[in-house]
Amino acid sequence: MISTIDALIIGIYIIGMMLIGWKLGKNNESSEDYFLAGRNMPWVPIAFSVAATTISANGFIGGPGWAYTSGISPYMVQVAIPLAIFIIMVTTIPVLYNLKLTSIYEYVEMRLGVRTRILAVIGFLANSIIQISSMVFIPSLILKTFTGWDLKIVVPIIVVSAIVYTLLGGIKAVIWTDFIQMIVMWCGLIISIVLILKSLNMGFFDTLSVAKGAGKLNAINFTFDISETNGFWVTLIGGTVLWVRYFGFDQAQVQRILTAKSMKDVKKSFAISAFVTNIIYFAFMILGVFLFIFYKGREFDNANNIMIDFISNNLPVGVVGIILAGVFAAAMSSVDSLLNSMSTVFVKDIYERFFTKKRNKQTSLKESMIISLIWGIIIIIVTVLGFSGTTKSVLDVVGSYISYISGPMCAVFILGLFTEKANDKGTTLGTILGFIITILVGKKVIMSWILRPAVGFIITFILGYLFSLILKSDRKRKDIRKFTVLGQRKRLMEKCSSEENDLSVLPLKIDKYAWIVLGFFIFQYIFFIIIAL
Repeated sequence: MISTIDALIIGIYIIGMMLIGWKLGKNNESSEDYFLAGRNMPWVPIAFSVAATTISANGFIGGPGWAYTSGISPYMVQVAIPLAIFIIMVTTIPVLYNLKLTSIYEYVEMRLGVRTRILAVIGFLANSIIQISSMVFIPSLILKTFTGWDLKIVVPIIVVSAIVYTLLGGIKAVIWTDFIQMIVMWCGLIISIVLILKSLNMGFFDTLSVAKGAGKLNAINFTFDISETNGFWVTLIGGTVLWVRYFGFDQAQVQRILTAKSMKDVKKSFAISAFVTNIIYFAFMILGVFLFIFYKGREFDNANNIMIDFISNNLPVGVVGIILAGVFAAAMSSVDSLLNSMSTVFVKDIYERFFTKKRNKQTSLKESMIISLIWGIIIIIVTVLGFSGTTKSVLDVVGSYISYISGPMCAVFILGLFTEKANDKGTTLGTILGFIITILVGKKVIMSWILRPAVGFIITFILGYLFSLILKSDRKRKDIRKFTVLGQRKRLMEKCSSEENDLSVLPLKIDKYAWIVLGFFIFQYIFFIIIAL
């Protein structure tokens, strides 16, 4: 059972988040403030918010559990993140940012049409419900372990806590609390590693040496076996598609970027988030490897219970509260982000598009908050029904679920951004068939879930393009071209507005921030080759 001191620490932390939400939300006057913070957020908290949303409590608990059984090789699932961010920074994000969107699915209708927009929105909402429910499940599992309460009681407590400060403060509260929660998460992670080393009475590098002898530091595997989730080729190809969609075409991530003051801040935020996300994920891998040494390779029935067992049986009072606050920080930073983004998408892409009597009428702040509350209730239901009984690492489970959605959704945007032939009817039909075929291929062919996004992307792109050639568009080419990467580049050059704060805002322009991110991507492979020697 959780001690009074630990419960007090967690309670103070949760109340603190709510107070921050209330403080930041006092100046919100419209849904624009609620969803985009007046497009005036500093780049540092945006960068940490992007990273915090990616990591979640799944990383804090599921990451070490996965590394416990597989060594640091699960890091390869994340290895393509810097490459994906490099691609996005150079190609797609300048187009989306320059259009001053609230929801990125507004772009889909601008370029392709309303049918494809609805399909993209459905894909995002389905993907988000799966992700956010898993992010609620982990801290709920922990609270259940420490209190003995049923998940039907625990899950609402977690979700309501996140809902309250998200409702109070909107995207400003989301970003700033994410920033704080990332710091809390780091504290919990560092304390855990220090206490393990103290218990082992070994130094950091000595413990790494033992882990190396146990084969836990071998990350790169050049196998051509497509069923190997952590293989080099599978994670490079499948992972790139997965992360391009996530960072470039997922409202939860792009919405943070759209709050930035300038394109320069956008690129700095993306660059820093690439470093922060992968460095902390690597730290989770190291924690899992150290736990393997700590437990002397003991077998666990449930990978998610490894970190929970360590917290409950090996940490002193007070420290448990700090570690659990870190877990809650990881969970809330993802729940609040996805909750706000799901509400944004529903308001802009469904409610205002189809249900408001006056098409140009903006949704009130009160209506936006009610919609967020409704999504919170849906999350509670899905979490209780969908994740109870999961025994594998929750990271692996969630990745498998969303892998069928990522490829087709990525293809929708790539068809719109990089071709002039793609149209509404063709892309819609190609996406539906692409999704169905991806499921069939995934069920019939033995392959890792991380490769499915690439399969879905290729199938959907080809079908969407071919059907677009057959089903002619009723739009003029000049109306299409201005929403493509090349069209936006030409338009900006003609308007002589290609520079902003000494930084090019042109698509297809590689600047220093892009080079830094690409360099980090390459460095990861060099680093893993060296530590395996």
